[in-house]
Amino acid sequence: PTFFVLSSEYRQGVLDEIYYLVKFANFNHQDLTNMPVYERRYYFGKLIEEFDKKKEAAEKQKNKSGGF
Repeated sequence: PTFFVLSSEYRQGVLDEIYYLVKFANFNHQDLTNMPVYERRYYFGKLIEEFDKKKEAAEKQKNKSGGF
C-alpha cells in the first residue's frame, strides 16, 4: 500500500501559520489544529492583511515626517 505523506515544507508552513496565529491573534494551538484548513488560512490571511495595513500606515507617517 502507498501512503500519502505531507512534505516537510508543507508541515513547516502549517507550523508557521499556527505559530503566528497563536502569537499575534490570540488563538490557542489546540483550536488551530482542530480547525478546518480553509478557516485557519482565512484567519492567517486576515492577519497578514492587518500587518500590511499597519506597515503602509507606518511608511506614510515616516514619509510625512521627512523620514526621520
